[in-house]
Amino acid sequence: MTLDKDILNEARELRSRLLDLQHEADRAKLDYHHTIRRLQAAGGSMREIAEALDLSHQRVHQIVEGDEPIQVRIGHPRHGRRGRRFGMRRFTRVARHIVMRAQKEAHALGADAIASEHLLLGLVGIERGTAAQALTTLGVGLDAVRTEVGGETAREPSHGRLPFTDEAKAVLETSLGEAQSQRHGWIGSEHILLALVDAGGRPVEILTKLGAEPDAVRAEVSRLLEAAA
Repeated sequence: MTLDKDILNEARELRSRLLDLQHEADRAKLDYHHTIRRLQAAGGSMREIAEALDLSHQRVHQIVEGDEPIQVRIGHPRHGRRGRRFGMRRFTRVARHIVMRAQKEAHALGADAIASEHLLLGLVGIERGTAAQALTTLGVGLDAVRTEVGGETAREPSHGRLPFTDEAKAVLETSLGEAQSQRHGWIGSEHILLALVDAGGRPVEILTKLGAEPDAVRAEVSRLLEAAA
């Protein structure tokens, strides 16, 4: 190797620090937008919020209505890939929070990538979602899923921005098809759950073990959607 080892190690440390800062920036952005939505929910007009925070009215509208484009990076520099960005413009706020929760759960479990089972944890963990309601009705709880995903081997928490596994990436991408098949103009937690169930693999094994067969999950999601129509 012709690279200076000391400089290379410094570069690696700085890269890790940069990824950590990017992750913190993402979380700060979510908190900031949540606070703006709280201002609006408390009676503030979008024009008042825009003037007070030196934002355009259009920008406040995007944040409050949740129709701003959010990008999630797929891939990771440490894996030798530049990665590409997966747009989440059609994802509801709840669905976006599920993706963020999946990353948080993956970190806590010491994973080096966000797998489809971490998406399942996100679905169960964000209680506002239709998916969580369906899973709760079927007796699937967060602690039980976390135990199945984490197993008995304790690992140190991971840090920095994590890539998606191919399976998790496929679930997010095919959730669009689930939404389109139901003629929905948005992608919600229910569509991610249906895509997850259809993909099979470990999440379905976990759900089945906990008493939630795929057909039962689909039926409960359908019931909730019909009740809300």
